This record gives sequence, C-alpha cells and structure tokens, in this order.
Amino acid sequence: MKDCSQDLELVEQKLNSVTHGIGAGMSIVGMIILLVLSTRANDPWMITSFAVYCSFQILLYLSSTLTHVFHDMPKPHSVLRVLDQAAVYLLIAGTYTPVALIVLRGSGGWWMFGIEWGMAVAGILMKSLFIRGKHLASDLLYLPMGWLILFFIRPLSALAPGGLLMWIFIGGGCYSIGIIFYIIKKIPLGHVIWHLFVLAGSISFYLGFILHLV
Repeated sequence: MKDCSQDLELVEQKLNSVTHGIGAGMSIVGMIILLVLSTRANDPWMITSFAVYCSFQILLYLSSTLTHVFHDMPKPHSVLRVLDQAAVYLLIAGTYTPVALIVLRGSGGWWMFGIEWGMAVAGILMKSLFIRGKHLASDLLYLPMGWLILFFIRPLSALAPGGLLMWIFIGGGCYSIGIIFYIIKKIPLGHVIWHLFVLAGSISFYLGFILHLV
C-alpha cells in the first residue's frame, strides 16, 4: 500500500512538472507575440501592462515547474515553494494590470491596480512567514483578488469589449474551480488537476487580451 502511494506521488510530481513546464513554454511564446503586437500599437500603457502580466505568468510557471522537479531535494524545494506560492499572487495582480491600466485607467483603474497589488503583497507576506503551517486564509485570498473585478463591473461594461469580459469570466471560473483541488489535499492527483485549471485560466485571459485589447 505504501509503495502504491509513493508511486502515485512520483507520477503526480512528474505530471505537475510537465503540465506547468508546458505552461512556461507557452507563456514565453505568448509574451513575444503580445509584446510585438503591443509595440506596433505604440501604446506605452499597453506595452508596460502586458510586460508585467507576461513576466509574472512566466515566473509562476517556471517556479512551479522547478518546485516539482526538485520535490525530493529539501533545501531548493523549500525556497522554490515559497517563490511558487508567492508567484500565484503576482500572477493574479499581474493579470489584472492590463485591465486596470489599459481598459479602466482613470475610471477606477488605479483603484483596481492599488487594491490588487496591495492584496498581492499581503498574500506574499502571509505565505512567506507562515509557509510551514496550514493557512487557509492565505489560500482563500486568491478568491477576492480574482473576483475584485466585480466591484468594477459597471465601468468595465461600458469600456471593455464584450468579448474581453467573456474571456475574463471564463478564466476566473477556471481558476476558482481549480482552487478547490488545490486546497483539498486528499483528492487523488488533485494538484495536477489544479495545474490544468490554472493553464485553462491563463489561456482564457490571454485570448481575451490578444483578441480584444491589442
């Protein structure tokens, strides 16, 4: 029974590495395409916002991949795990940076930007200081960060292309459902499922940006 459990854990770690390794590769290619298109648009806000968004998406997938690659090496794993969990907050805030600074900007955009990044800093501090414990509060902080957009739905409905909002809500739904598999540790291959939902969420936001903002 113990051998089966260890085999399943090894398979899960490999799948975790592969899924987010693919995500890292896709993010790098996606960043190049998005920044080339942004440069052609000659909009400094767009270039800066997408650079922030893409950089933290790459950071998330690389740190996650390396965390699982080095899962059996305690020292590098512990450092990478802190970076991996911090990168989740950075990705959420980074993902909403284009929404705040390209779509909204003066119409509450700076409020969205400040609140998102404030919560990101708070979440990183909670994870960094209490990484060894089970801290449901820091995990659940992902949800208000992800759905802060609802407080800005009126100006967004007026300013954002309809297709963009559709992709944002699809992406937010993917991330939110995925959190269930992240928090409930007893689900077999739950972390792999979480990774797949994260990939789906990232793809949704990316499609929204490249189809409707560039």
